[in-house]
Amino acid sequence: MDNKDQDLPLYQTQIQTYVGFTSFMTAVVVFFTGLLLTKFESFNISIKIPIAFLIISIFGFLYSTLIYANAAEEVSQKRVAKFKRHLLLGDCLSEYLGIYFLIFSIPLVINVVTTDQFLRIIAFASSMIGLAIYQFSHFSVMERHFKKRNTSIGITILIFGLVLFLTHIYNFYFVFVSTIFIIFLISVAYLSTRQKY
Repeated sequence: MDNKDQDLPLYQTQIQTYVGFTSFMTAVVVFFTGLLLTKFESFNISIKIPIAFLIISIFGFLYSTLIYANAAEEVSQKRVAKFKRHLLLGDCLSEYLGIYFLIFSIPLVINVVTTDQFLRIIAFASSMIGLAIYQFSHFSVMERHFKKRNTSIGITILIFGLVLFLTHIYNFYFVFVSTIFIIFLISVAYLSTRQKY
């Protein structure tokens, strides 16, 4: 049995873990979005962007789940290079379009559903501090994809989080900033797929 064959059970376990996680996250975000949509008329118009972020998150998780599931065939055919390419694309979609849009949508949704400043600040601080710890503690997928630019991209994402939060509260260029943020994260996701796994 060569080295590739010995790694196949590990690859299969990895696929199962990834599919389980992204499937669960898809269900969570669909549920959360569904709850907001049932009360859509009772919120002000500023709920549209956070819901758009959640919809992008749904598809980020959904497509990454499909890609991870398709990686199982590559493992069974012992095509390790294609398997790793599947993992790269799945990681990019789930991280940049799934996780990041979910993280940024939560404080924005809280801004719409309550005027309580304490809850707004707690939601924002929790999301940004958690993201910063994840981003800069050598656990993020971004660090693997952008070894030299990881810090600058991470700081840019955190600055976007602050600007989104403030422009949403003060209703000042929020749609414009949100559009730029969407384009930025899609660009980061695309560029990360060009990296070697």
